[in-house]
Amino acid sequence: MAKDLRFPRVNSITISGRLTREVDLRYTPSGTPIAKLSIAFDRNVHKNGVWEKETSYIDVIAWENKATQCAENLMKGSAVIVEGRLQTRTYTNNEGKNVKIAEIVANKVHFLEWSDNNRQYKDDSQFENVESVNSQPSDSNTKFDNSETSTQDDVPF
Repeated sequence: MAKDLRFPRVNSITISGRLTREVDLRYTPSGTPIAKLSIAFDRNVHKNGVWEKETSYIDVIAWENKATQCAENLMKGSAVIVEGRLQTRTYTNNEGKNVKIAEIVANKVHFLEWSDNNRQYKDDSQFENVESVNSQPSDSNTKFDNSETSTQDDVPF
């Protein structure tokens, strides 16, 4: 008799890094803001008796208010912490080949550096300036497979 497997459905990622280019803000056909951030992140690896820094890169997708906040407040080189879920999708490139990519769909984007130009609060606590706004579509009944977040045709990248 086979046992039922209660496999947990966990898909959560937190990553810190710096933007490798300016935020790419676009809009879906229905007018929903969507931003693509490209993040570089490091880890130390031990190779041949020497510790070396290994850099990797991943794209992050932010929706709605968080998309516009990212476009207004972040620039190439900005330090962020991103919390979200990992997603893969396939698209056809200009040469007609299918390309599979992995990206993070952000639940939260924490801005780690603030200048006087983008400071949202005037009190003396720097950490209160790190705003964590949900970047998923705002309908409380929305699941991750909402057409706004999973329909490849709506993602303008």
